[in-house]
Amino acid sequence: HILPNGRLPLRIIEERYIRMLKDSTKAMTGFGIVMVDPKQTGPFGHISPIGTLVRIIDFYTLEDDSLGINVEGITRFIIDDITVENDGLKTANIHYIANWPDQKTTKEDCYLSDKLSEIYQQHPNFNHLYLLKEMENISWVAQRWLELLPISVEQKQLLLQQPDCCCTLEVLKKLIPV
Repeated sequence: HILPNGRLPLRIIEERYIRMLKDSTKAMTGFGIVMVDPKQTGPFGHISPIGTLVRIIDFYTLEDDSLGINVEGITRFIIDDITVENDGLKTANIHYIANWPDQKTTKEDCYLSDKLSEIYQQHPNFNHLYLLKEMENISWVAQRWLELLPISVEQKQLLLQQPDCCCTLEVLKKLIPV
């Protein structure tokens, strides 16, 4: 998953997604990314209701000649309704929810920034996505951890419903002790 100010590489091979990219690029609207949970049986099937509007920041050709793109998260949304088009592409009516406000990283929380920096240094594929890393903004740090940690979709969705990063920080402190 991707959250606001996060970055994600995607491999695009299906025609419906190529059409989606063409349409969103032409209209300059971006597109949404949501989490899918095979265990979930909500009103949208396996699709989780909270997602992120993204914009394309780079196009490239992959080794197998398929299309690669890098996207950046812009803002969170909640799905109101989903429509399935003839080619299987899902479109949704949504409403936006406010992004988590920026919060200065405290001395108590700086170890979370330090550990995230270590992960970026150990994994160049993640590191190269971010020219600027907002390690002094604990909200940014918490969102990057939420993208990376292997916690359940259900738990991530509960945290994403919150108005700020405080609940996520509590979870992170339990999962990543000092």
